[in-house]
Amino acid sequence: MSNKELIELLKYCSPHIIYVVNGQNRIIKLHTPFKLLVSQDIGDLHKDQIVFCTELKITKLGRVVFYIEGKNYHTYYFDILTK
Repeated sequence: MSNKELIELLKYCSPHIIYVVNGQNRIIKLHTPFKLLVSQDIGDLHKDQIVFCTELKITKLGRVVFYIEGKNYHTYYFDILTK
């Protein structure tokens, strides 16, 4: 993704809001910090640990990553807890 494309994408993104589909197939808006369940060991985090995402970031490839305890993690290591 070029810098120009990334700048355009960032116009529509917030580092503090994410939209997710819940168990009832409804789109809900979550504000940071929100809870995550770690689905596998990654870095200092362990499977089944509950952590908080304090910020959302976007990689140069346009993918969302979670900022947790001072580090960035790809979203596929986590389940978002909506309750």
